[in-house]
Amino acid sequence: MEPEELHLELPGGKLAALAWGPPDGQPVLALHGWLDNAHSFLPLAGHLSGLRVVALDLPGHGLSEHRPPGAAYHFVDWVVDAVGAADALGWERFALLGHSMGAGVASLVAGTVPARVSHLALIEGLGPLSVPPEEAPARLAQSIVRSRRRSRRPARLHPDREAAAERLRAASPGLAEEAARLLVERGTKEVAGGVLWRADPRLRALSPMRMTEEHVHAFLRAVRCPTLLLRAREGYAFDQKLLLGRLECLRAPEVHELSGGHHVHMEDPAAVAALLVPFFARESDPGADAEGPLGSPAVTLDDLTALAEVRGVILDVDGVLTTGLLPWSAEGNDRLTFDVRDGLGIKLLQRAGISVALLSGRAPEAVRHRAAALGIRHLRLGDSNKIPHFESLLAEMGLEARQVAYMGDDLPDLPVLRAAGYAAAPADARPEVRAAARFVAGAPGGRGAVRELAEHLLKGQGRWHQLLTGF
Repeated sequence: MEPEELHLELPGGKLAALAWGPPDGQPVLALHGWLDNAHSFLPLAGHLSGLRVVALDLPGHGLSEHRPPGAAYHFVDWVVDAVGAADALGWERFALLGHSMGAGVASLVAGTVPARVSHLALIEGLGPLSVPPEEAPARLAQSIVRSRRRSRRPARLHPDREAAAERLRAASPGLAEEAARLLVERGTKEVAGGVLWRADPRLRALSPMRMTEEHVHAFLRAVRCPTLLLRAREGYAFDQKLLLGRLECLRAPEVHELSGGHHVHMEDPAAVAALLVPFFARESDPGADAEGPLGSPAVTLDDLTALAEVRGVILDVDGVLTTGLLPWSAEGNDRLTFDVRDGLGIKLLQRAGISVALLSGRAPEAVRHRAAALGIRHLRLGDSNKIPHFESLLAEMGLEARQVAYMGDDLPDLPVLRAAGYAAAPADARPEVRAAARFVAGAPGGRGAVRELAEHLLKGQGRWHQLLTGF
């Protein structure tokens, strides 16, 4: 199968890519390893029927442009490049296939734009390399020194591509001869006297800054799609404790071990494809993906845009501020239990200048007392027809619907959830309500769901750490 050569225009420069499969096939964005190129996926091409695979040359690699003079190759910038490539291809939702460094990039992409990624397939890598925070200053200093030394080194000239392939195999033990030739074919250029590597020499510099393991875990916890990890028995060694810690951040990841080396997808493409094809065929429900593991809701780019508009929060009461259980006695049913964490969450919103209101179909006195204790002045209680009261609250608060987040848990809340700028639900809300919500808390109603919404909102607006200084 002959691949199609693509050239994608991105704000940061032109990216080269190879494409296989029918244009209307399931879109898969493939990301290669460090100092490799799009030819890394060439052996797989004939085995991935029905898929539209686009393999990038990441900036500085293969036929893609290098970063401008004076710029560095920061790992997170490749995440921006990958998302930009998907935009340039017109892909709103797509699968990811990454090898080694590309697997690290793909992991971050899936956590950065989780609503857009349908499947995450990783070969010999899960997330980027990390360092403890205390090592960061020394690492940055070493990077500066080494970059100065490397800038004075002349480029290494090889007499021909065969010699370059031999050099590559010596540097990558276990790399098959044919695989080395494929990488060299796209990764070198002919000059007077021989061939030079196309890869930007700056790629070999020591990374000036790496993420901490806590950063990596945060991105992995934000992944919402099915994840497949393929490891090679003779591949690179992984810290088993670190790997298990990362796997625990994902939703039921699938892990397989194959015979072969680090470039197992080039050495035994049929075995790798036998796992990839059924994995990509697996149904991925965007609604289910939005929920994720308990306590780790996704923050998408669309979320951040919507969250930036929020100036008010309106809350249902039964099933949101309370558990929804109504204790009955001879004296009535006005005894309700509230979570102190929700109360602090409401106070934090108010400190940030965000108005809070209550909208409920019931009107027990306990709710009025709780509202007064929390300084909530905007109340609409006692009518299950919520839309008119929602509109009345907006007028009273001086806000538009797009400026309000609403949390509800049951069917009467659906009209308001659809009208509000940012819809939210507790973990135990009705399935129809969770499907309509942008944010689904990890906690059930009356057990901290409102607190989670408050933190999600304040973090999304960049106000969280400033509020913490008060403690």
